[in-house]
Amino acid sequence: MALEGSLRDFDLFSLFNMIKIQGKSGTLVLSQNQEFIKVFFENGEIVGCDSNQVRMEDRLGTMLVRLGRLTGEELLGMVQVQRQSLKRMGTLLLEGGKVTASDLQDALFNQATAILHRTFRWVEGDYRFDSFLPPDLDRDHFVPIPVDTVLMEAARIQDEWPEVERRLPGMDVPLGRTQRALALHLDIDREVSSLLGGQGEMALGTSGLTHPQEVVLSYFEEAQSPSDVVQQSRFDELDTCKAVADLLEAGLLEPAHGPGSRATPAWMADGPAASIEPDWAPSGILWPLVALGIALPLAFYVPQHRHSVNMGLASLQAVDVQVVPAGDTRIRQAWALRMASPSDGGSMMAKEIGRPMDGKNPVPDLTTLPDPMALPAQDAPAKPSKK
Repeated sequence: MALEGSLRDFDLFSLFNMIKIQGKSGTLVLSQNQEFIKVFFENGEIVGCDSNQVRMEDRLGTMLVRLGRLTGEELLGMVQVQRQSLKRMGTLLLEGGKVTASDLQDALFNQATAILHRTFRWVEGDYRFDSFLPPDLDRDHFVPIPVDTVLMEAARIQDEWPEVERRLPGMDVPLGRTQRALALHLDIDREVSSLLGGQGEMALGTSGLTHPQEVVLSYFEEAQSPSDVVQQSRFDELDTCKAVADLLEAGLLEPAHGPGSRATPAWMADGPAASIEPDWAPSGILWPLVALGIALPLAFYVPQHRHSVNMGLASLQAVDVQVVPAGDTRIRQAWALRMASPSDGGSMMAKEIGRPMDGKNPVPDLTTLPDPMALPAQDAPAKPSKK
């Protein structure tokens, strides 16, 4: 029997912890809008993860590029081979000698954890757990992940992510280097070996930045948003965004002008056009003259009757309007007044409501007419005649 419900009633932390404690094996399907995440468990451990909307930064080939185990040109070549052979990317990379089994294991681990950590930020959605595992799981290169490892990292991300979001102007706001950042000499070239080795925080270099901060700053050769940088960064989403926030606060990044901004073109900034001023300026009495030209017609040329040719100005004059019912409306009004006050035909009521009648109510008083529903009187029986 499948276990299913809403994440509002049973959150992901409780769900993963229950599967771990009970040592369950099966497939957990998480859904939100049009995205579906599949997490495969065996004896309470994660042995695979998949998504129908895997983002570019989570794909296996891109993950290997981020980890420094593969170049972009090599990845493009392998993509062409994959389209022809229909084999898995990992299998092709191993057969071509591009990566080692250890590299592939690291990439699959990072891809799975990136999907899971993003899923743990869901606040709503549905879940379904079935005791079924697909037979084509990559058990050779996917090292089982303990649930506790995922839960601890997800808890750290949930604690730190709101503060990081507060420090960023927005994930889709384009950012660019400042003049200070352009003049900065980075130490990345001298630490390539550390970058490929996947080391994390390092001591401050001559630039005054940590190694992750320098790597993230190098992505901003052109203005782009933090979400775009996440797709290129070899670090996870949280650490990349923290580095972006640090660079913003250090004055090395700033919001770039969008397509709709009206920034001064570079060729005009310091050229002769920058000092050009208009040859004339409006006089100080211009606007008072405009106001006087509008006020004079309104003061002297508004007609005093409604038969003026200028009906627009004539409509500003007050006028007494008397509504006179006619036709069927007048007849219905007369009937209503007669029914409301049969004695006087509704004359007094018409005056009270401000609609006095012109003359006598044309509707006859029905009370003075014979009742059409009354039975006709029977003739009295004839008296017998006397003989």
